[in-house]
Amino acid sequence: MSRRRLVTIPFSHYCEKARWALDRAGMSYDEEMHLPVFHSLPVRRAGGTRMVPVLVTPHGVIEDSTRILEWIDAMLPEERRLFPHEASLRAEVCRWEERFDRDLGPATRRWGYSYILTDRTRALAILGRHAPAWEFAALKLAWPAARALIGRGLGVSPEGVARSFAKVNAVFDDVGAALADGRRYLAGDRFTAADLAFASLAAPALLPDGYAKWIGGLDEMPPAMRAQVEAWRATPAGQFGVRLYDER
Repeated sequence: MSRRRLVTIPFSHYCEKARWALDRAGMSYDEEMHLPVFHSLPVRRAGGTRMVPVLVTPHGVIEDSTRILEWIDAMLPEERRLFPHEASLRAEVCRWEERFDRDLGPATRRWGYSYILTDRTRALAILGRHAPAWEFAALKLAWPAARALIGRGLGVSPEGVARSFAKVNAVFDDVGAALADGRRYLAGDRFTAADLAFASLAAPALLPDGYAKWIGGLDEMPPAMRAQVEAWRATPAGQFGVRLYDER
């Protein structure tokens, strides 16, 4: 039987979400990494449409990080599932997970790219960490066009970044409020998809150690970005996200 294959942009936090779930479930897979823009053709060849992650299995192709989590869950015992069986608890987990997918993920991505795309040297250092050699060589040659394409595709503009900054703060405030009663997890008394989605999709704003191998550590970031990461880390939500990575 062929091995599972996960097609990714390695530093994508949505890919991190799928990777975390696979690792947690003890499912072996081969990761096929590509750079932004260059990922489109491999995704289509794998059976996806346009976005990563895509999980290729002997039984079919699963696209979208949430669908991958649901596919993994179907093969786990109830006590290990990320989406609990009990209806009200499952609904709570899904509400959080959907909120993070819709609001937090795009916001942290746009905010992070706003710093990365302004500095060619730093951007290439990050993008080249796990890239196929030919993709990286092509990216360097076509950097101005690639930067414009990535920025336009992600809506990296002063107005867009400001909206994203506000969304990250709003999500962190809501997570902090939920944690104020002393709970260890967002929904129920164990780790669920709500916790995994928050930690992974907040990763570009928190730069926890477990994510640093994909994008770089705090000391590699520009001063303004570093200061904001430290401010978010100091919040209850930020401390929660970093703890989840430490316990991963």
